[in-house]
Amino acid sequence: MLGQTFYHQTIRKYVVLFGTLFNDLNIEKKDSSGNVTSRQKVPIAYGPKQKFLQRIRQDPTIDKQVAVQLPRMGFEMTSITYDPIRKLNSVGKILNRATATQGLGTMQKMFNPVPYNMDFQLFVFVENAEDGTQILEQILPFFTPEFNVTINAVPSMDIKLDVPISFNAASLEDSYDGDFGTRRTMIWTLDFFMKGFLYPDIKGGGKIIKSIVVDFHESDKGDTIPEEDKMRLESSTLFGDDFITLEDGRTFMLESGEFAGDTISRITVTPTGGKNADVDPSGEFDANTKVEVFIPPINNDPETGEDT
Repeated sequence: MLGQTFYHQTIRKYVVLFGTLFNDLNIEKKDSSGNVTSRQKVPIAYGPKQKFLQRIRQDPTIDKQVAVQLPRMGFEMTSITYDPIRKLNSVGKILNRATATQGLGTMQKMFNPVPYNMDFQLFVFVENAEDGTQILEQILPFFTPEFNVTINAVPSMDIKLDVPISFNAASLEDSYDGDFGTRRTMIWTLDFFMKGFLYPDIKGGGKIIKSIVVDFHESDKGDTIPEEDKMRLESSTLFGDDFITLEDGRTFMLESGEFAGDTISRITVTPTGGKNADVDPSGEFDANTKVEVFIPPINNDPETGEDT
């Protein structure tokens, strides 16, 4: 029914972003003098907590090489919910110039993204309390309560997004049950909250308007001009209209007016560098304004654009 096939990999980028935050944590072992005797990097992988627990507990004697070495970490996305508080105007658009292969004279556009909140859980598996607290102290001070990271959300539209990640809570589970041969595992579960956006499909093919030409016409009907054909000033209100008039009393006409006559003057706006200049459709650019007055008035053919 929706009829559009597209994939910006946005959700995948959020998952990768979250895992990347914790992929360079280390724990150190020290002797009684405070000297570092060993340094171990804590590996991290995507997967639910039950998966890691099953692998840890399947070898209680720790004789097989398939046993999971502790400490280690795992994480997973647990939910995605719509956030109405951060909703943007549904008909708002994001504009961007097409690439060289698509033609620099064309424009890409998409409607505003939709805000969604994503919940993540980070699991820290350790054998003793000291390792767990050492890992936590390398994580928690950075969330106050948010930690912001910039991602390249939609490269083809040159959209970069600041993603805030908030820390909610941490809980400890000590699975020291069974006999002395059972492997002990302490599990810290950290809950996080990420604010992101999901982007719709990209539409393209429109041309970038670089030049604007406004012609001012005199009337072919004298003083009996219909008011709907007259050119109004910004000072016009619902209770009265102000029209643009010449010193001799003639009124400017709309180009689409039925009785619009010859062109009296013309305003042309073009970007600096001419019609072929490179401009950003989503931002501001310098422009040149040219004002021409025609005495006597000229006749312009709208089909050919020629003046006579």
